[in-house]
Amino acid sequence: MHRATLFLLVSTLCLAAQNGAQPAPKTLVLKATPKTVAWGYYDAKATPVLHIHSGDTVVFDTLITNSPTGLERAGVPPDQVQQNLRDIFKEVTNKGPGGHILNGPVYVEGAEPGDTLEVRIKKIDLAIPYAYNAFGPTRGFLPEDFPYRKIKIVPLDRKRMVAKFAPGIEIPLHPFFGSMGVAPPMAYGRVSSAPPDVQAGNMDNKELVAGTTLYLPVWTK
Repeated sequence: MHRATLFLLVSTLCLAAQNGAQPAPKTLVLKATPKTVAWGYYDAKATPVLHIHSGDTVVFDTLITNSPTGLERAGVPPDQVQQNLRDIFKEVTNKGPGGHILNGPVYVEGAEPGDTLEVRIKKIDLAIPYAYNAFGPTRGFLPEDFPYRKIKIVPLDRKRMVAKFAPGIEIPLHPFFGSMGVAPPMAYGRVSSAPPDVQAGNMDNKELVAGTTLYLPVWTK
């Protein structure tokens, strides 16, 4: 599992037939704060933290999937742990069953069940100079091979876009997002951010890099 904090710049187009003139497209920023994240779940009843129109561009400020304590224990200097990550771990109590800190929900004006949401991933920037690689018992790519936990902090060269995995070993970076999705059908209630389903979710699709487009079904107004 290779995780890093990213900035995502996307534009959204609701493909529903729209009535009347649409407002001029805007660019909006959604910071990750205790009041703007859904920690570990998708839920049609969750209160939107941002309203946008078809064609708007949104800059999402996203966070790593690890705790400040865990990062520092693994060797990250305290001044490199983002303050908003500390704030969210301290203040957010409504969380789970998954572990992803998701930005949103974002309400797309005019989107109705049966429509398709077109998400154009325009740009992805690295927000911090490190990622991490980890495994544990019954988890990861070799779940039965190692009866202990291990985490490795991987420095990132943001100018050259490579990960310095070990002396003499550099890995080219092609950042993408693990969990992206829409509100599930109302009848589903709260669903975990981890397993993908009709709402998309934790697809971990490494092809969803900058320049690609994701199409999602709209289940909830």
